[in-house]
Amino acid sequence: MFSSVLIDAYRDEQPGIRIAYRTDGHLLNSRCMQASTRVSTTTVHDLLFADDCALNTVTEEDMQRSMDLLDTGCADFGLTIRTANMVVMHQPPPSAEYNAPRINVNGAILKNVETFAYLGSTLSRNTRIGDEVGKRIS
Repeated sequence: MFSSVLIDAYRDEQPGIRIAYRTDGHLLNSRCMQASTRVSTTTVHDLLFADDCALNTVTEEDMQRSMDLLDTGCADFGLTIRTANMVVMHQPPPSAEYNAPRINVNGAILKNVETFAYLGSTLSRNTRIGDEVGKRIS
């Protein structure tokens, strides 16, 4: 049912992260990725698993808009968002300064976190994969 809420919430807008990909075996060839031939793009706006949902956006404004859309979508289905278990994690590019986003739902400011557990992995706001690889190897 929750996937229906998301489909309804995002039917007119698609905030999210654009990902470019290839399916012809040349994914790691940077010259091939720069060429627009055979490169497809998709927008990922949510990750769902069991009772977890991660919304993906690029900017703080998109993040707030995504939350507003989700709130409206939930209301359309008679659902209420409980903010007690909701958190926000912003992953800026390595060269950018970190500024904690102020995202609210129904007037409640969501808690910012440094790390987030998702599907057995720990996502970190510093966007470095080395820490997670080290944990899995040890």
